[in-house]
Amino acid sequence: MSITRRQFLGYATGAVTAGLPRLLPLDPTSRRCVLLDWNEHGCFRESVSGYESALTSAGAQWMRADARWMSPSRCAVLIVSAALEIPPPAIRAITSCLQTGASVIIESGAGFATDREFRAHRVVLRDYLQVHIEEPVDLWPDNSSQRIPYVDYTWPRPAKVRDFSRVVPLGRQAGEVIGWVEGLPVAFKRPGGRGNLIFLGSPLGPALWAGDAEARRWLLDCLGAAGGERV
Repeated sequence: MSITRRQFLGYATGAVTAGLPRLLPLDPTSRRCVLLDWNEHGCFRESVSGYESALTSAGAQWMRADARWMSPSRCAVLIVSAALEIPPPAIRAITSCLQTGASVIIESGAGFATDREFRAHRVVLRDYLQVHIEEPVDLWPDNSSQRIPYVDYTWPRPAKVRDFSRVVPLGRQAGEVIGWVEGLPVAFKRPGGRGNLIFLGSPLGPALWAGDAEARRWLLDCLGAAGGERV
């Protein structure tokens, strides 16, 4: 079954979890988390909003910035939400943060890209960040009633997060796979510069936007681990 981004977000909205427990704030003495947001370069607003909601409800110290932001010394974790086109200023922000010891979480938005957009996205990831990805895979290939796909994360703790969309599987590369869906590797972590690079081929932001409790717990655990020692 072909699924549009609007349909995917409709499914995600239906997954809102009632009774979301109160989440503990991140250490207020730590350097802040920066959410990189550049509207004109294809970020899905729902994904950005999901991260904003999760970080705010957790009491995290965070700020939103566009691709011209260049203050890596103030950043413990940089989140690049629903990335598709990654312009040169964003590449510079990512590499600067890694070099200064921050962790960078890149969430790929290429599952909904056109063929041309996907090819460009793949080249930028490969040439500038040494991240290798495969063609997007539709998790809902037909209209048959099948079980809901879940991403099984193994780090920083085991977690199952719903995914109703298309995912971007990983190619062979250095790093530890930390997320699988339907037998496909879709998330990894590895050292980069003095920091850490975490790549998500399955969008987490829309699940956060829908209020998915497991997604929020996983994000905060990830930020806590990524903001400390090298992972």
